[in-house]
Amino acid sequence: MMTLRRKLVALAALAACLLAPTAALAQAGEALAPAMAAGMSAQSAVVRVNLAGGAASQTLSLPMGKSAIVELPVDARDVLVTNPAVADAMLRSPRRIFILGLKNGSTDAVFFDSAGRRILSLDIRVDQDPSAVAQTINRVLPGAQVRVDAMNESLILSGQVANLADADKAVQIAKAAVGKPEQVINMLSIAGKDQVMLKVRIVEMQRNVIKQLGFNLNAVLGQLGETQYVWGTAASFAVNGALLGGVTGGWQTNTTKQPVMQFPCTFDPEKMCDVVVRSADQASNWDTATIKDTAGSPGLNKGEATLKAFERVGLVRTLAEPNLSAISGESARFLAGGEFPIPVAQDNDRGVTVSFKPFGVGLAFTPVVLSSGRISLKVSTEVSELTSQGAFSLVSDATNARLTIPALTVRRAETVVELPSGGAMMIAGLLQENTKQNLDALPGVTTLPVLGSLFRSRDYLAGETELVIIITPYIVEATSPDRLQTPVDGLRVADDVSTLLLGELTRAYKATPPANGGRTYQGPYGYVIE
Repeated sequence: MMTLRRKLVALAALAACLLAPTAALAQAGEALAPAMAAGMSAQSAVVRVNLAGGAASQTLSLPMGKSAIVELPVDARDVLVTNPAVADAMLRSPRRIFILGLKNGSTDAVFFDSAGRRILSLDIRVDQDPSAVAQTINRVLPGAQVRVDAMNESLILSGQVANLADADKAVQIAKAAVGKPEQVINMLSIAGKDQVMLKVRIVEMQRNVIKQLGFNLNAVLGQLGETQYVWGTAASFAVNGALLGGVTGGWQTNTTKQPVMQFPCTFDPEKMCDVVVRSADQASNWDTATIKDTAGSPGLNKGEATLKAFERVGLVRTLAEPNLSAISGESARFLAGGEFPIPVAQDNDRGVTVSFKPFGVGLAFTPVVLSSGRISLKVSTEVSELTSQGAFSLVSDATNARLTIPALTVRRAETVVELPSGGAMMIAGLLQENTKQNLDALPGVTTLPVLGSLFRSRDYLAGETELVIIITPYIVEATSPDRLQTPVDGLRVADDVSTLLLGELTRAYKATPPANGGRTYQGPYGYVIE
C-alpha cells in the first residue's frame, strides 16, 4: 500500500509538471489573440536583419493593433521586451518573430541566439493607426493629397488641398479620430488662394423739421419811484434750448423816459459861452427837447408784446462706398477719416497722457471662399463723425481754461453672411423717427378759442433717419496696370490765361479708355473733378 501511494503521488507531480507549460501557453494565447487577429488582418511590415557588420540595431514604427514580422539570419533562442504593455513578441519559428503593437508608447526588443549573443536590438514606437483617417479624408475630398502621420496620441496633417474650406474639412475629420481637438496638428498647404474684393455701400438720409412759435408779454404798472406791479410771460423753447432764428416782431412802449424842454439860449462870441435868453425869437434851440428819466405816468410805465416765429427743414445725404480686397482666410481693414485726442491720465508733474480714437468710414472683413464657389464673409463696417451732442467739458481750476472732448455719432454693423461672387445683400437697415413737441402756456387762459394762442408758445422738433448698408463680394484676379484708372489719369491743370480770364482750375480731359467689348462711347468720359 505504501508503495502504491508513493507511485500515485509521483504520477500526480509528473502530470502537474507536464500541464503547467500548456496552461501558461493557453493564457498567453488568450491574451494575444485579439492583437494577433488585428495584426494578421492587415498587411504586416517585414524587418530583415543583415549581420554583415556585426550586431544590428534598427527602429520600427508600428500602428496600434497592427503587427510586423522580424526575419533573422540565424536562429533566436530568447527575446526580451522591456515594456510588454506597449508591444509584445511571439516566436513562430527560430528565425521569424511577430511584433504586436498593443498600446501607444515606446519600448525595445532584444533578440539572443543559443550562445547568448545579441542578434538584434529593435527600438519600437507604437502610435495610433492613421491609415483610416487618411483614407476617409481622401475619399471625402477627391482632389486632395493629404498625408496623415501619427505621433504618440496626435495626428499630423500634411500635403495639399484645393482651398481653405477643404483644409477645414480635413481638420474636422481628424479631430473626430482623437480624444482632444488640440491633438490635431494642421500643416496643410493651399494649392491656390482666391482673392476677394468687398464692395460696401452705406447710404443714409436724414430729414429734420423744426417749428417754433412763441409770444413774449412784459408790462410794468405804476409810477416810477412808487409801488409797481410787474407781469410777463415768455416762450422757453425747451425742446431746442432757445430760439434758433426766424422773425421777431411786436409792440413796445416806455413812459419812464419823458422829453424835457431845455432853456432857450444863444451863443455870445465875446464871452465864448451860451447866454440864456428869455425871448424865444432870439434863442437858437427854442424847439428842442432832451429825453431824461422822469417819474413817468401813473399808468403803464413799460410794456412789450413780441411775436417770435421760426421754421427749418433740413435734408442730409450720406454716401460711402469703401472697397477692400483680401486673400481668402485673411483679414483686412480700411479706415478713411481721422483720429481725435482723448486725455486718459495725468501724472504728478501735470503731464497728460493722450490716446487717439479713430473716426470716419471703417471697414474690416475676413473672407473664406468655399468649395462651391460661395464666399463666407465676416464683415464689420462703421461710419462715425464728430458731434457736440454728448460732448464732455472740463474746466481747469488754476487757469479757468475749458477742455471739450467731442462725442461720436456712430452707425455700426457686424455680421457673418454667405454670398456668391457678385451677389449683394443688405446686412443692415435702420428706419428711425424722433418727434418732440413742447407747449408753454399761461394756466387757465390757453384753452380760450382765440385769445388763448396769445398766451401759448409751441416748440416742435422732428427727425427721420433711414440707413442702408449693402455688401457685394467679388472673386478677383490680378490684371494689367494699364487697365486700372485713377482720378488723376488724363488730368491737365489750366494755364495762367485760363485761370485769370475764365476762372478755370482744370481743363477738360479724358481718361484712358478701357476694353469695352466692341462698344463705342461718344463724348468725353472719365472722372469728374469740380
